[in-house]
Amino acid sequence: KVWLNAASSLRFPAAFNGRMRQVELKGEAYFEVAPDKSRIFEVITRDQRVEVLGTHFNINAYADEPSVNTTLLEGSVQISDLRTNNSKLLKPGEQAQLGEKMEVVNIGNSSEAVAWKEGYFQFNEADIQAVMRQIERWYDVKVYYDEGFEPSQRFGGEIERSLSLVQVLKILEKSKVHFQIEG
Repeated sequence: KVWLNAASSLRFPAAFNGRMRQVELKGEAYFEVAPDKSRIFEVITRDQRVEVLGTHFNINAYADEPSVNTTLLEGSVQISDLRTNNSKLLKPGEQAQLGEKMEVVNIGNSSEAVAWKEGYFQFNEADIQAVMRQIERWYDVKVYYDEGFEPSQRFGGEIERSLSLVQVLKILEKSKVHFQIEG
């Protein structure tokens, strides 16, 4: 099973033949892969390959994000950096962050990585640009920053994705973030 987030696409063959089940992801998706030891499931994203036999995991591979983040909820996956052939095995509660190099961090609670699937924006010490990238994708808007803008404030909490853009912006304005809507 695959859930796709906003502005995402998944490319796959009409039928999985042979020993490989391979898909290509642009954007973000949550996967629940049925175990099948005879046929490896593989997800290709920008600069990354994820190999799995059966597990639950989330991949955030949007082109406008600073890194590709793969979060493991259940099972195990092998993450490979396609640029260097460096690979790491993830355990539940770990996240591989592939930017200029690959790092594995223990995030413990993986709810932030899959909040989108449950209908929420969830932030934990996120800067305004990270917050606005999610809003841009979900509401299909473009965000521009005033010249000289320097983000210093950090945000935490949850906002329902079922709210209108205006409602979400009003919530953010309570944190002294100011917006001007055009068009």
